[in-house]
Amino acid sequence: MLIANRKNSPLEQRQRLSRSMIWQLQRNFFDRQGIEAWRADGVPYHITSNPFIADAYARIVFGFLRDCQRAPAGLDSEQPLYIVELGSGHGRFGFLFLKRFLRLLSNSAFHDQPIKYLMTDFTRRNIDYWRTHEWLKPFIEKGVLDFALFDAEKDQELRLEISGEVLSASTLRNPLTVIANYVFDSIPQDAFSLQDGQLFENLVTVVSGRKEPVLDDPELLSRIEVLYHHNPANSDYYGDSEWDQILEDSRQRLPGTEFLFPIAALQCIRNLDRLAQGRLLLLSADKGYNRDEALLWGQGFPGIVMHASFSMMVDYQIIGKYFIRHGGQALHPTHQHENLNISAFWLNDSGSGVCETRQAYRETIEKFGPDDFFSLSQGLGAGGGVWGFEQLLAFLRLSCWDYVVFRDCLSGFKRHLPEISEAQHQKLFEAIKHVWDLHYPIGEEFDLAFQLGTLLLEMHLYPEALDLLNHSVAIYGMEPGTAYNMAICHYHLRQMSEARNHINQALEMDPDFDAAKALRIKLESPQTVESATPGSRGSLQQL
Repeated sequence: MLIANRKNSPLEQRQRLSRSMIWQLQRNFFDRQGIEAWRADGVPYHITSNPFIADAYARIVFGFLRDCQRAPAGLDSEQPLYIVELGSGHGRFGFLFLKRFLRLLSNSAFHDQPIKYLMTDFTRRNIDYWRTHEWLKPFIEKGVLDFALFDAEKDQELRLEISGEVLSASTLRNPLTVIANYVFDSIPQDAFSLQDGQLFENLVTVVSGRKEPVLDDPELLSRIEVLYHHNPANSDYYGDSEWDQILEDSRQRLPGTEFLFPIAALQCIRNLDRLAQGRLLLLSADKGYNRDEALLWGQGFPGIVMHASFSMMVDYQIIGKYFIRHGGQALHPTHQHENLNISAFWLNDSGSGVCETRQAYRETIEKFGPDDFFSLSQGLGAGGGVWGFEQLLAFLRLSCWDYVVFRDCLSGFKRHLPEISEAQHQKLFEAIKHVWDLHYPIGEEFDLAFQLGTLLLEMHLYPEALDLLNHSVAIYGMEPGTAYNMAICHYHLRQMSEARNHINQALEMDPDFDAAKALRIKLESPQTVESATPGSRGSLQQL
């Protein structure tokens, strides 16, 4: 038993973990922050929202689509196949998934099968952000994207924001696919301990080092400490025969250890199962574990990881128990993951009825998956400095044109630029187009449009450079370095009036911008500006 320091002020005492105030603080954080939660150094998200993982999920869902077509019930070609993403947050994963999945459909026998992707969250702030995001509008106009307020902790149906339809057990005609990335680690769980076969609940006491007059302020998360107290637990802990049986199974199977029970995730899955009437595919990626050995390594300890919000480990083995009890199956990685567990679960499996889904999982997760790629990409900082042009390009291609990988490769590409052949020059240009096509800006610090634009400027592709620099202005606003680079582009395109306007704009924003001063002098004379070099977004540095 842990005792709070007398100097600490208890905010709640001996509460069941799933009922603790910390979860409401978590909700308040996301509700108040909106998209700001993921900008700068906020909530981590890239490992579950990049082109590589979106490609893997698209292939698995496409395999599921083929399995559904072969099943006795088949697919209703007049009704959409719904794909529901829980906790869509910033919206980047949905954008990337649709890019890839729609391409797979268009080149297959299912090109006429209607699909609808539903981005969901419990807070309207995020839905309002998605509805006005320029990069999502084409999908909305095609009718393949809609949004819904959905509280994963309690809701049982979805009311679509754009179409006005209600997705419920009475209206759903096709199997349901659900995607839950970085969701189950952030919603209520319970914590238990086992000692000599006896089950104990881990009750929590939340303390702060100072008086806290406002108990709903999410900034409390940065000041509180969570203490645990063991208390004997009864066999009918939840008063729900299914949850109690799964809990009892853990008690009988496990040695003396600690483990988390993902109660909110299980309740969410049960509600979705009822909505889908037993025809459900769930893909989920999170910090978590899927075998008993992980508990012996301490991963079952109810530790809280802070990163603006907070998260806990997820026991995917317990989630799998639900599906198995209902006649379904669970697929987990056979090797121990390093950063991210990705599991697949389905219901209504008739023997070989999900062979395509299973094969897609093996190819995209087991053989070499998002966790493997993320581990590999962490070494780019050390290896990228000595890589050749073709190695950098191959790695960028392997990433499915991830802008973060491009960012890490950028200095290498610039280093090789003076020596590459015309054919390599063209390959780099095509790579730039791919990277930009798969980028979904949320206002992060790295201005991809600017970096791509200046690289194209160095490649003497001036109209293309201007196009991306204009995107930079639209997203981030005009900066002195952007105006300077645009002036160079206009000059080389013989558009002297535009060049002068932009160089004057750069100097209005930064009168001490020496490179811009020099360029204005050249623009006012018959001399050329062939020696001018692209500028950084900050006006005083050169690339």
